[in-house]
Amino acid sequence: MKAVVMSLLLAAPLFAAPVETAHLVVAGGPHAGTYDASTEKGGCTYGFAGPGSWGNQLSNPKDKDPKHFNSLQLIVPDAKAAAGGTGMFYLAVRFGSIMGENTQYVVETRPNEKKKGGSGSVTVADHGTTGKVDFNVTTTDGVKLSGSIDCKSVMRAGK
Repeated sequence: MKAVVMSLLLAAPLFAAPVETAHLVVAGGPHAGTYDASTEKGGCTYGFAGPGSWGNQLSNPKDKDPKHFNSLQLIVPDAKAAAGGTGMFYLAVRFGSIMGENTQYVVETRPNEKKKGGSGSVTVADHGTTGKVDFNVTTTDGVKLSGSIDCKSVMRAGK
């Protein structure tokens, strides 16, 4: 019995593997610089924000440091169209507390949304169980955000 328990303990991972990693470059504004983040929860989704959509939710709610890149949200209404790059998306990046005081950079280009602003392109490479997103966008205030999201897994609606 002891050997079985010991084998299970040795076989179990000590840390949860990241479900996604993100690389972000901010040009302009008070957070200009290069940032990397990963998360073991949330991650990339297909079909959760509507049929055929691609989404992402990376966040670290415990980190409240206003200098830290703590959240990246993405909604692309048509993942297949985004394979060649699309100008129709929502992207939000936050520094600092997710629920409290923070700095947020938002680009909203979806046609049915009331508060549109910013521009750019998002490319989605959907590989089924994994995926990759590249983005190069500019906020209304002229802050440039570029980077990538490496999805180690993709949650799919209805599966």
